[in-house]
Amino acid sequence: MKDSIIRYLSEGFGRVEGGESITLPRSLPLVVTSGYRFRKCKVLGVECILAIAVENAVHTPRRVQKQLALVESETKMPVVFATRRLQPHDKARYVALRVPLVVPGKVAYLPFAGAMQDTSRRDFVVNGSTVSAVAQQVVLAFLEHRIAVPFGVKEVAELLGYSIPAVQNSFRELEYFGIGERVKRKSSRAFEFVFSDVGRRLWEKARPFLASPVRKVVGLATQPHKGCVVAGVDALAALGRLNDQPPTEFATAFDGFVKRGFDVVSTIGAPYLLQLWSYAPQRLGGDRGMDVLSLVLSLADERDDRVQIEIDRILEGFKW
Repeated sequence: MKDSIIRYLSEGFGRVEGGESITLPRSLPLVVTSGYRFRKCKVLGVECILAIAVENAVHTPRRVQKQLALVESETKMPVVFATRRLQPHDKARYVALRVPLVVPGKVAYLPFAGAMQDTSRRDFVVNGSTVSAVAQQVVLAFLEHRIAVPFGVKEVAELLGYSIPAVQNSFRELEYFGIGERVKRKSSRAFEFVFSDVGRRLWEKARPFLASPVRKVVGLATQPHKGCVVAGVDALAALGRLNDQPPTEFATAFDGFVKRGFDVVSTIGAPYLLQLWSYAPQRLGGDRGMDVLSLVLSLADERDDRVQIEIDRILEGFKW
């Protein structure tokens, strides 16, 4: 079992070091130490512990989450639940609980390293521990009241400007992460999509799987105009009570950026900054610029307490 786990992880993420058995502290409950075989290894440069399930032990997502949390607390290392087989519906539950998971030949989910591979389905590939830009926009479009459930593939493709296959794959992604599900239309072979929650509850449920749309930031010598919108703290200030200064930070889509002839300079000391997004920032916001929730996601790494307080205030007043 150990060899098949190491082999599968190596195939997906490169060389895996270690694999030796380790002894855990005696302070851990017997149900934990007897329910797994523990191995120490390094995956993607991160030291972790493989908790290989003993065949006759009972393992449910919630129980595994609690037991591995105890091991992680004692060892100060992420712990990966490894098992030979898994019920199909349990895979999404482990991901929703953010429990690191590996099933050789089927799936490896390593949120502590920002990595995931799913080889159990040939028609669907998940990359990373967050949803794709297309799937993210589907969630945001619903929360921003641009679409209503149940909605179909064609409707979303026309709204977001993506191909039918890309939207179909985004529905599968959201279903995989336990955010919603596909249902068959009555008297039709086509699928519709419905979310498992609505409003603020959906936002909180989906938030761990949503990423900042900002892929890169470049400096500009002159203020950009066409195809760009005010971004970052400047955009937040326009919505709330932060000091409203002339904007110096903007955003545009990453695609096609090079061909648009921007006067790029070093970000250090640049009079203007331009965020390059994984999708068009004004796609859901329209004339008002970027949508509020994409703005919030783009500020996820902002450490200024005033910014975080303003984000909380805006989310409280958002029309969910």
